[in-house]
Amino acid sequence: MIDTFTQLLHQKTKQQGMKTANIVADILCISQDSAYRRIRNPLSLRADELMKLAKEFNIDLNTLVNMGHNWFQGEFKSINSTYTTHHYYADLKHYMQKAIDRPNSFISIGAREIPLFYNFWFPALASFKAFIWSRDFLGNPALRNSPFHAGIMPEEKNFESLSTQYMNIASEEIWSYETLFSTLYQIKHYKECGLFANENEYKAVLDEYDLLIDHVHEQAERGKKLHPYQPHIQGADYHLYFTPLVNNDNTFIVKTIRDSVALICSQMNGVLISDCEHWVNSAQNWLETCKTNGTLLSVTGSGPRNRFLRQEFYAKKKLLGLNQ
Repeated sequence: MIDTFTQLLHQKTKQQGMKTANIVADILCISQDSAYRRIRNPLSLRADELMKLAKEFNIDLNTLVNMGHNWFQGEFKSINSTYTTHHYYADLKHYMQKAIDRPNSFISIGAREIPLFYNFWFPALASFKAFIWSRDFLGNPALRNSPFHAGIMPEEKNFESLSTQYMNIASEEIWSYETLFSTLYQIKHYKECGLFANENEYKAVLDEYDLLIDHVHEQAERGKKLHPYQPHIQGADYHLYFTPLVNNDNTFIVKTIRDSVALICSQMNGVLISDCEHWVNSAQNWLETCKTNGTLLSVTGSGPRNRFLRQEFYAKKKLLGLNQ
């Protein structure tokens, strides 16, 4: 009887006539010693590694929940035609509403990309990010030969309520250089490849991204969440950190007075949603490591804040030839 993730791995690799450690090392780009450690102790696998192995070997992680005392507890959802990004938004909306309904709730975010909650306030940018996800990550054939224009993903405008919800929940965000620069690289790539329908579409996306960064800078300066179009409206407490470390995925931990849940989103592999102590704590421990090795940019950190969100951001834009 197969009752562990390790046994599933051994079964799958045996079918391919390969040693488990060799193929795990190749897939995860780690040494064989590290692969052996993960095989012996699956709890040492990061969430993105677990999802990557599951996708490679066609393992349904949800079947592991009922396997005796197996360590995996949670729900894995592969983003595809059955579970779309809009279903993911609905899950986020559900957990954020629980946080709003319960006092003193808190959200921690390890951001590989700028948290999606901001995008919905900027329609051209929201459409652009959704277009990239669907066209490039999910390989939607309907978009393969279509140039980008803001009206191509009209459904994104229906999720602005996510931005409003997020504004009203106290949060901390941990950003790295990749968080700040990844969208700039995407804009540059689409511009160079002629994938914008016209110059105005390109400028609209770039202008809105500038506005988003200005918005985040002002939030960090005041230590409060703000509405970008109604600056007199002030939301919950806001803490922004810069870390030199790299986030492997976009991680959300929603904490309420009753429970905590981790939502770990890997762009290539899917979403892991779990209130299991292992996943919540492992995600939180990594975020604490990033904070310990990072810098608080909110309220008192004016020097690092201006350097990161002003000087380095505009220097990168200039380097990429994105100054207008």
